[in-house]
Amino acid sequence: MLLKKVAAEALEAANVEKRRLQEEAKSRDEEISSLRRELANAAKGKKVAEDGKEEVEARLKEVEAKLANAEADFVANFHNTEAYSNFSDYFARVGQQEVLTALRTDHPDFDVKILETRFPPPDAEGEEDN
Repeated sequence: MLLKKVAAEALEAANVEKRRLQEEAKSRDEEISSLRRELANAAKGKKVAEDGKEEVEARLKEVEAKLANAEADFVANFHNTEAYSNFSDYFARVGQQEVLTALRTDHPDFDVKILETRFPPPDAEGEEDN
């Protein structure tokens, strides 16, 4: 009788342990399934991100090409702009001033006042316009 009682208690303890292990296994199985779903979602997210990156890179190349074309067009047609006209006038006056300075330095006896009135420095002309 004692043997039956010990055997029954051992069987009961084994059954309790078996149920606990089954519940733990079920819990871990659910956790594994959840992690697999997360991994699948992450893979989809990664794919979307890679596709987006490719799209952005393609768009960037388009914009860079357009910018290069715009730069080339600006350079090719710069001589037709008002800015070119202003630059060319300015640098012509700067060049004239360099010649006048060289004349003053190399030929101190030469009177350059008449040339200075004919070719005013760039700053003097800008002040007259204001």
